[in-house]
Amino acid sequence: MKISRNIVAFSLFVFTLPCLGEPMALSKRQFLSPREAASLQQKVTYLDVRSTLEWLRGHIKGAVHIPYDEVADKVAALIPDRSTPVIAYCASGGRARSVVDAMQKLGYTVVPVVNGGYRELIANGLEKD
Repeated sequence: MKISRNIVAFSLFVFTLPCLGEPMALSKRQFLSPREAASLQQKVTYLDVRSTLEWLRGHIKGAVHIPYDEVADKVAALIPDRSTPVIAYCASGGRARSVVDAMQKLGYTVVPVVNGGYRELIANGLEKD
């Protein structure tokens, strides 16, 4: 019984990956696993909402940086298209969750959070800058 549940869960994961690249599919998600987020590398904008000091210690290559407490004021200038697929990340997910809420109130529709944050993204193959 346990094995069959694992097979079903794995199958759902594998068969839903191709549709994750579409903005509508992403906009229906609140969270992404680090593996899912890493698989979308060429199709999304990564938004690093950690502090400036954390950003300077390393970040995802090509990511946009806006400290979490400045997102509401600065996101429109850096990501003007509110339908842009954005994946918000911080160190563990807490700050990114509050950013997603703020961005949704501003009209952004595609802003899932990465479970596990920055370290997990790096561990799952995203390039560090």
